[in-house]
Amino acid sequence: REYDALVFETLNIDGMKRLWGRKVSDLSFAQFLLIMEQKCAKHGKAFKQVGKWTATTKPCSDCGYKNKDLTLLDRQWICPKCNTTHDRDINAAINIEQAGLAA
Repeated sequence: REYDALVFETLNIDGMKRLWGRKVSDLSFAQFLLIMEQKCAKHGKAFKQVGKWTATTKPCSDCGYKNKDLTLLDRQWICPKCNTTHDRDINAAINIEQAGLAA
């Protein structure tokens, strides 16, 4: 109830199933999103989703520079444009929030 909006990335669950198998099916992410959407509606909060093809990992959340050299093994990286050090997941979460609130 503290926040005005919840923003989630629309994940490619079928693609994830091929890569990680049953582990993804057990998560019931779609059911979780449905519950979150219902809770937001109940409490008058915005529920937003960012498209699965929205770039969230590679752009710097501070300056917008797109790090095309980033791989799945890179957990941290330094933006060559603004020298900000990023944790891959935190940077992606910030970009998801920014994209969702801009929509």
